[in-house]
Amino acid sequence: MQLSVLIRNLNEARNLERTLLSLQKQQANFEYEVVVIDNESDDNSRDVALSKGCKVFTLPRNEFTYGHALNYDISKCGGEIIVVLSAHVILLNEFFLQKIPFYFNDITIAGLRFVLATSPVKVQDSIANEPRKLVYEKTADFATKNWTNFIVNHCSAVRRSCWEILPFNEKIIDGEDKLWSLDILKNNYSILYNVPCYYVYTKEIQRDKKIASEVRALYAKAFITNKPEKLFSVPYFKSIFIKALTELRHLRVQLLIHHRIYKALKALHRNGIKE
Repeated sequence: MQLSVLIRNLNEARNLERTLLSLQKQQANFEYEVVVIDNESDDNSRDVALSKGCKVFTLPRNEFTYGHALNYDISKCGGEIIVVLSAHVILLNEFFLQKIPFYFNDITIAGLRFVLATSPVKVQDSIANEPRKLVYEKTADFATKNWTNFIVNHCSAVRRSCWEILPFNEKIIDGEDKLWSLDILKNNYSILYNVPCYYVYTKEIQRDKKIASEVRALYAKAFITNKPEKLFSVPYFKSIFIKALTELRHLRVQLLIHHRIYKALKALHRNGIKE
């Protein structure tokens, strides 16, 4: 089989159904499978997946790490290309999957990074320019510089044979996709980013979970790049000052916009709109 779509899920029945609907609309001239790995959901996620014709496997929660889940998940897939999705990602057109094998014609390509449609800069760049090929350079800031060019495992594609050479790290608490990207590049493979396949990430995350996720992500980034985020590597009160200054600059811009809108509306009400 040429391609497997791998979806990781935990209590996401509603979002999962939307993701699967976007997959059902795909038009591809090759065979592919949809594999759902369920992390012992308490809702009806399994029923949703089965009703859509997916292959469904269960990964016990007590065995979960991000890296282990991915390794287990990929082992259940039969495709040479693995498209990794979260259960709250929607593909934005029906030819998303159709385009993917073409980008793997270059045998050095280990993974693809697609374009998040809510990032206007990335979308414009991907329309104006060809996808870019990332190769490893032995510089101190390589990982930091290319962090947003590495694959991201809520929507990416990897070559199975590269995963067999280098499985995902099962011990790191976050950033397993970034670490894999860096390590596979060091093994003389490449990553294609800015690939014009567009998607949206739909999940709304509660504040406490968002904070916990950000903590894990920042810790992992510092570990992988060996360069802690500046805001969190200075004394606490200095970090508060930097953060407050940044927010004040943002507030100043917003107040300026508010002022101009307010004045313009007052002028219209006072003078009326002239033909």
